[in-house]
Amino acid sequence: MKRIVMKFGGSSVADIEKIKKVAQRIYDKKQEGYEVVVVVSAMGKQTDALIKMAQSFTADPSDREMDVLLSTGEQQSMAFLVLALHDLGLGALSLTGWQAGIKTVGNHQANRIDTIPVERIERHLTYGDVVVVAGFQGINEFNDITTLGRGGSDTSAVALAVVLGCGVEINTDVKGIYSVDPRKFPNARKLDALTYDETLEMASLGTTVIEPRSVELASRYEVPMEIRHSFIEEKGTMILKEAPMLEETRLSNVSVVEDVVIISIKNLQINAAELFTKLAMAGINVDVISQNMTHDISFTFLKKDLERLKLRLESIPFESLELKEGVVKLSIIGNAMRTKPGVAAQAFELFYKEGVEFYQVSTSEISISFTIQKKDLERLKLRLESIPFENLELKEGVVKLSIIGNAMRTKPGVAALAFELFYKEGVEFYQVSTTEITISFILDETHKDKMVNLMMDAFKINEEGA
Repeated sequence: MKRIVMKFGGSSVADIEKIKKVAQRIYDKKQEGYEVVVVVSAMGKQTDALIKMAQSFTADPSDREMDVLLSTGEQQSMAFLVLALHDLGLGALSLTGWQAGIKTVGNHQANRIDTIPVERIERHLTYGDVVVVAGFQGINEFNDITTLGRGGSDTSAVALAVVLGCGVEINTDVKGIYSVDPRKFPNARKLDALTYDETLEMASLGTTVIEPRSVELASRYEVPMEIRHSFIEEKGTMILKEAPMLEETRLSNVSVVEDVVIISIKNLQINAAELFTKLAMAGINVDVISQNMTHDISFTFLKKDLERLKLRLESIPFESLELKEGVVKLSIIGNAMRTKPGVAAQAFELFYKEGVEFYQVSTSEISISFTIQKKDLERLKLRLESIPFENLELKEGVVKLSIIGNAMRTKPGVAALAFELFYKEGVEFYQVSTTEITISFILDETHKDKMVNLMMDAFKINEEGA
């Protein structure tokens, strides 16, 4: 029999009428001959409301107790949905994270899924029941309730699809993933299919429809995903290992991250590893990094972290610094970046023709990102879908070493650790570039094997876990 995991986000279960519509969608899927497992988020803004209530008691609530509290939002949704399914005549039952056996590891409010025994879920599927699981939560080795962090319900759904050997539908309030934010650009095009790489890059560079960690997990186990509207009968965006040939040679997405600040530090008196370690300890994530062969360095971060960053810089010796606010990061994403020569040239030419200056540029294999003034964003708009020099130096015998993963975005300190490894080993790199989920170094090929092994050990790249 066919099987599927269907995930419904908070906007899809925000009230009684929407929950009844979700129940009808599930009923229709059962009529098509599917075994169905459902993952639900908390209703609407319920999670935010619970956080606000907790903060009325104390400004610094315990992470453990917050996990206990926030897990109740999804439990409410799942119970209501099962009642609606019963009213339609379907056999159904709800399972909390711990009842479903979702074992987690890590810190409260930021746990990772370790294992999911499927015996109980499989048993109820054989009975013909719909199994509704509370997303975003599990249980740790101490039998404490845990949560997976923001967007954790997406990860719950993909993890269940992995162990159940099926695909997953992410049902939300949009029809799929678009070439650019349709709320800001009316001519945005819905994408029929994307690769995991493209989707992960989009999610990490500002696309909010899907949580990056869930895409990373789906990619690892090649779980087919569909991002679609909860209530509109229309095919959404498929996410697969390889998109159809028609889609491979185009750019798929233009992403915008606003409220970015660029800091440029002149004559930094400590090494970059020490700087980024201090920032990581303050919970500050840095993004686009550029450093020359002197002691000058610049990087971007989100404006919300500005005051904390200023406090950390008070103890760091340097000659001067400059802050640029009102900056956005504009990213062009797609497999065409690696399959179609000339994409970068077209992007640079567009900036030149429009007279738009950019402060920084960074690349990955499938994206190129520019930091620009927010006032220039409208001038570029969808044009991005559509160089003289003084001298040239060639440097041969070099390799690009890249560290890739969602931890770059969610775990402060990754960049610091990478820089520290180069510093301790006395290995020089010629260039460094970053996206939100990658950091790449250009270095002499003679150092390749040593640095790869060090990176593998330092970042525990061979370890499992969601």
